[in-house]
Amino acid sequence: MDKPFKAAALEIRVRFYHRFLLRLANFVTISYPFFFSGFKISVLNAMGMKISKPCFVDEGFDCFSPGNISIAKNCSFGHYNRFWAFNKIYIGPYVQTAIGLTLVAGSHDAGSYEPLSSGMDIVIEGENWIGANVTILGGVTVGRGAIIGAGSVVNKSIPAYTIAAGVPAKVIAEREPSDQVISPFGYYTPVIRKTK
Repeated sequence: MDKPFKAAALEIRVRFYHRFLLRLANFVTISYPFFFSGFKISVLNAMGMKISKPCFVDEGFDCFSPGNISIAKNCSFGHYNRFWAFNKIYIGPYVQTAIGLTLVAGSHDAGSYEPLSSGMDIVIEGENWIGANVTILGGVTVGRGAIIGAGSVVNKSIPAYTIAAGVPAKVIAEREPSDQVISPFGYYTPVIRKTK
């Protein structure tokens, strides 16, 4: 297959096929556990995303390069979350987000503006709460059980079971979760509690 044909095929897949599937998925946003609530997850998997069931993805979701995105079960994402997966994005179980989360797994060289390909993954380990209008940049790991305050820009990794906020986000407190934590999929026992 010659280069121009490959480039045209990629453009059609990204600009038309994926856009169509995302619009379809956002049109059929049904809350868990109602009938047909897993349809959106099935559409996202058809786009190449690796997203487990059950999960809930609210209206207005958008992404780039869905094949680079892996999401564990029991996650719930708020309205208008955007995942730009130029590099890998991994999201562990029981992550909950509010409106307007932006993940940008990638960056550019400051001199040449060339895309950086190594060390730009985003890992959100699981059991996290991420507030409204948070941006998480490439190269960041958000530790298990960490909370990110609304409006934060996370450009450095955040340790497990802490609370971070600000621009740029900094740890402002440590936290110990309850024995049972609520999610849209029911209560769960946090890992830190299971090991005690």
